[in-house]
Amino acid sequence: MNKTLAALMVLGVCTSNASAQTNVTIYGIIDAGLTRVINDSGNGNNGTRTTLEAGQMQTSRWGLRGEENLGGGLKARFGLEGLLGNDTGAAGIPTGTPSTTSLFDREATVGLSGGFGAVNLGRQNVLGMNAIAMADPMGMAFAPTNPNVLFSVMNSAPAYGAYGANNGGSALRQSNSIRYTSPSYKNAGFALMRAFGEQSGSAEKSKYEGVSAFYHTGPFSVAAVHARMKNVTAREELKSHAFGARYTRKGVTVRSTYAANRVDTTRRKISVVGIGVDVPVAPAVTLTSAVYHTRRTGDTNDDSQQVVAIAKYALSKRSTAYASIGHARTDHVVSATQINLAQGYVSVGSKSAKRFTTGMMHFF
Repeated sequence: MNKTLAALMVLGVCTSNASAQTNVTIYGIIDAGLTRVINDSGNGNNGTRTTLEAGQMQTSRWGLRGEENLGGGLKARFGLEGLLGNDTGAAGIPTGTPSTTSLFDREATVGLSGGFGAVNLGRQNVLGMNAIAMADPMGMAFAPTNPNVLFSVMNSAPAYGAYGANNGGSALRQSNSIRYTSPSYKNAGFALMRAFGEQSGSAEKSKYEGVSAFYHTGPFSVAAVHARMKNVTAREELKSHAFGARYTRKGVTVRSTYAANRVDTTRRKISVVGIGVDVPVAPAVTLTSAVYHTRRTGDTNDDSQQVVAIAKYALSKRSTAYASIGHARTDHVVSATQINLAQGYVSVGSKSAKRFTTGMMHFF
């Protein structure tokens, strides 16, 4: 999609806002960090790289969302959201086979909400995000290397690109999907989601199905998800489940997650355990520490551990400066032909790495 078409879309939304009095919001996050990674090959040959990367504390993004009151408690809404690569100026990420770049790769939905709950149709997150996003030990920071993002919500293309309705690429978001979220009853609720593979011959091919349950009350939140996806032949199935819990007391927040997914034919299982804590040490300063353990079993054995410490300083309600130090390691030297449990962190030919990052994030 070219810039002219994107501009016409924005203009069209604004025109609709004026005529139909739909509440439309333009929003986003711009995040950039300077990162230095020191790899250790295990034989004394260290390799370093220094990069300026977008989306470190939060994935850089922009979006449009709108809502219209239809009366009787019924509302129509839409959501359009896309990745921003503000380190290069790029927008969107390539998905599918053949690979294409979508302007609104993160969300493109329309739906209705009311006393019955909410129904959304289009491209949207898998239900695993219900459990993981609210309980991730470091608040979904460092998404390109975060074990929960890569494996718990299945954003690793090498591991999950063959499954679900995206025809390749990440399985974190599913195209051609319908999602229902129930109203909350006594602080509890549930959600259902189905994505259609849209392949000829069988509705089972490249499908996604999921169910989640959640409970939120005061300082405590918990959620659980179960889902399954098929490949394009419908002969291979990947089942996944995830759990997340968060508890806050006197400003201190503890988060914990567990997720696992398994391929029925190869018996490959990848699981992630994470725990972390946020501690406010001054009115504008919060310290975060997080630990993850990622394991692969069934077809082969591999383990990876990651430890991260983050300091965030709130310059204002919208702007935050941050610094972080982290360490990741794997049991085996990373190979170019194997799924890397420390993907994007430990380089091929190494088995551990240290990372130092400082940057700034702004919400608009």
